[in-house]
Amino acid sequence: MTDPYGIIDLAALKQPAASEGSAGGAGGTPSPHEVAVTEQGLEQLVADSQQIPTLMLVTSSRVAEGEQFLGSLRRAVDAQGGALRLAVVDADTQQRVAGALRIEQLPTLLLLILGQVQPIVQSVLPDEEVDNLISQVLELAKQQGLDTTGAGQGEQAAPEEEPMPPLIAEAYEAIEKGDLDAAVAAYEKQLSETPADAEAKAGLATVSLMRRTQGIDANAVREEAAQKPTDLAAQLLVADLDMLGGHVDDAFSRLLGHLRGADQETKAALRDRLLQLFEVAGPADPRVPAARKRLANFLY
Repeated sequence: MTDPYGIIDLAALKQPAASEGSAGGAGGTPSPHEVAVTEQGLEQLVADSQQIPTLMLVTSSRVAEGEQFLGSLRRAVDAQGGALRLAVVDADTQQRVAGALRIEQLPTLLLLILGQVQPIVQSVLPDEEVDNLISQVLELAKQQGLDTTGAGQGEQAAPEEEPMPPLIAEAYEAIEKGDLDAAVAAYEKQLSETPADAEAKAGLATVSLMRRTQGIDANAVREEAAQKPTDLAAQLLVADLDMLGGHVDDAFSRLLGHLRGADQETKAALRDRLLQLFEVAGPADPRVPAARKRLANFLY
């Protein structure tokens, strides 16, 4: 926790047409000291970290053992009686927040303190290690001059959230239920009504990615792609798996690499998939402009 990322790129979230929602992917009963992070709420959360240290978990319902990890964090945070806060980012519904936090792998646990974000771990921690982590966080907060007694923190209200558009809310609810077809339909309807809605575009791209990879055998797909390097469908699917696992550079590089010498039909398919993955990563991700430039060089 001594190698801080620094200040969160909040400016990236001030681009137009971003609607906010709750962190719908986190199941179970939220802690009374927990905040579901949204685009609107992130700036207030950063401001609050001047008074209260905040553990920020970026996760997804797709993360193995993710619910158990979240439950351990909730228990440990609750035990401190308000001395610190837990903030949960659902990477499936809050892609732009994850981009502003520069998330590369799920789950990622961060510490937000005095307006600065610091990486802790990019994996699930065993339950027995969580209490030790909390002790370290509180000791660091104490060294930074923060009140770690929890006094007065109980009345601190969570950031208020504006209501989201009904179709976006419908899409989030469908994702929570695992009904990806309904989520796609809701996002598509939202885009038919407001074509410039950035959140709907990103949401549609992400849910489409989830739907393409739903129920597949990842090992079998990767093995097939390795044995059939010219099989476009196999390469597209492996790129999807890379993206889903947070390996953004691998996903982009795989598809860009197949553009060299490809026929027009293949180039069109690769271009379309790359544009979808750019939406998933979000415009704030620094890897997107570089990949866009490479794509343009191959196409023109």
